[in-house]
Amino acid sequence: MFELALSILVSYLIGSLNSSLILGKINNYDVREHGSGNAGATNTYRMHGRIHGTIVFCFDCFKGFFAIILAESLILSGLHNPLFDIEIYLYFSALSVVIGHCYPLWFQFKGGKGAATGLGIFLYFEPFLVAPSLLIWMLSLVVFRFVGLATILAFASLPVFVFLFERQSFVNLVFFSLILGLLILFTHRQNINSMLKGTEHRVSFSLKSDAN
Repeated sequence: MFELALSILVSYLIGSLNSSLILGKINNYDVREHGSGNAGATNTYRMHGRIHGTIVFCFDCFKGFFAIILAESLILSGLHNPLFDIEIYLYFSALSVVIGHCYPLWFQFKGGKGAATGLGIFLYFEPFLVAPSLLIWMLSLVVFRFVGLATILAFASLPVFVFLFERQSFVNLVFFSLILGLLILFTHRQNINSMLKGTEHRVSFSLKSDAN
């Protein structure tokens, strides 16, 4: 139990290292005061350019991946117990790092939406399932032109792909991916409201700037 509590706490603190806000501190801006007000890669990209957006995306993705590796090393001491299930511990740690990203301790609990961090987590657990989910994301973006909706649909597809392609210990992973998808849906609730009102930002694939 101690190992579980420690891994959850450490994962949350790692998740709280919000790269868009750290980058903003270095460059004298707060991305939460611009655009959608979200402290994530998409808003950073729109407000402060491709380089900053890419840095934020890569850092947040790596953060999710690294947090699970560290959590695994913290709880290895419990492996001598025949009833010990490291997989369950890692899923709790994974959710904790996403929650830390969305509600960071260091930044007044106002962070991002967890998509890049969630991607990094799945790159650790089932990297081959990331490709079809990214395909769903790209197709949804082309069809609907909403980044938020594409992200919601991509994460919603993960439990389906786990059920279809994962044959070992898939039940736990299905439940984890369902919870993660619901968390991503919750963090994108403002995007959903904006889409319903017709005010959500649309991506443009023309040479001109993105449409509003």
